[in-house]
Amino acid sequence: MELELSGMPVLAAAGPVVLFDCRQPYKYTASDGLEFIWPLFNGLNIRVFYRRILQAHGGPQCFASDAATQLAQTLRTLLDGCAAGERPNEAACSQLLHRVLCLLLLGEGERISDGSDRIAQSIRFMNQRLCEPISVQDVAAAVNLSPSHFSRQFKARTGYSPYEYIVLRRIDKAKYLLTSTKQSVGEIAYVTDYNSEENFSHSFLKHVGISPGLFRKYPV
Repeated sequence: MELELSGMPVLAAAGPVVLFDCRQPYKYTASDGLEFIWPLFNGLNIRVFYRRILQAHGGPQCFASDAATQLAQTLRTLLDGCAAGERPNEAACSQLLHRVLCLLLLGEGERISDGSDRIAQSIRFMNQRLCEPISVQDVAAAVNLSPSHFSRQFKARTGYSPYEYIVLRRIDKAKYLLTSTKQSVGEIAYVTDYNSEENFSHSFLKHVGISPGLFRKYPV
């Protein structure tokens, strides 16, 4: 596949990932018989993920991933469900797409010796407990690292502190609940482990730019 991304030529052979900002000018051409998967990502965290993934791979927008098999399997799970008319629910879709982003960022082939797959383990641990009280100390203990060392490793690999990551994922969960359920704002605050509706509303406004009630009417 031959691409032009923001005026720059990019050549992609079989296997590599091409990651680019589709809000910028792009075009592509390909030979007959080429098959590729083209997911479009959007959401609260996507711009930071985009920057960090490119940084992790040295900057180029076309790169090989040591998690290519896992990436293909995860995307195929989502696509097969849609093709069969059995599309996963929004929460399941969110988890699958988030796994794709984490695979692109962290990979699957790196060893525990550099701490990187402990960071992947910590992300899974946090995602499974978003609606429970969890602290940085809890997560660090789960991956056998000291809180300070874990926090440094996590920030270096993802661009977030562990606390920032937990908050953003809880906001994502709240956005899903606001648009897919009739739960009150107070109930959603409780489900996402905020100690009051006021604190939840303040955090939501800070990270999304509008109140939970307004987001429910006009989701963005």
